[in-house]
Amino acid sequence: METETQGIQKRKKGIETVNRILEISADLFAHKGYDGVTGHEIAEMVGIRESSMYNHFKNKTDILNTLFDIFIDKVPESRPSDADLDKMLMIMQPEEIFKNILFYFGGHVSGTIENIAMIINNEKYRNPRAAEMYYRYVVNEPSDYYERLIQKMSRCGMIRQIDARMLAEQYNYVSLSLTKEYFMAKNGLADMHSVVKYMIRTIEFFCGLMKE
Repeated sequence: METETQGIQKRKKGIETVNRILEISADLFAHKGYDGVTGHEIAEMVGIRESSMYNHFKNKTDILNTLFDIFIDKVPESRPSDADLDKMLMIMQPEEIFKNILFYFGGHVSGTIENIAMIINNEKYRNPRAAEMYYRYVVNEPSDYYERLIQKMSRCGMIRQIDARMLAEQYNYVSLSLTKEYFMAKNGLADMHSVVKYMIRTIEFFCGLMKE
């Protein structure tokens, strides 16, 4: 009969295995494409049999959908909360706030989340859920966030009256491009210093548009 301690250890090992499967899958899907990865390849890199992997997930699609669910759960944690923004508005200028958001993102996004973002970007052309994820959580949700911030700045008299939605969308689209370059730089495919420097210049440009 299995003891309570053995049961706890078994569950702990199961959780560790699931996390490892997800971590390895995210890396493989991001760099080789979803269709370019087999279940056998994932299991081999995790160090388990493919049949054992399917004790945790129904199939490869189930793994992908679980990664998407993780992204949805973790996206709000990649930026300061609205409550945090309210505190920043009391002590920071617009440019400082946007820079703070940028560096917060850099410090709170794990490698797995970066890989899932890459998967969404790559798979949005052929996977309906990836396309839906892209528009909802990569395009619209961040734009909503920046729109709320710009509206708060306007109400506080920190910036001039401006079309908050248009500015938020334009800023987010530029940020998307630069974020992709940031991921490239982290993989040794671009110069990190140049990317970050241009991110800062972009913030300065958009904040200049908002000044009275």
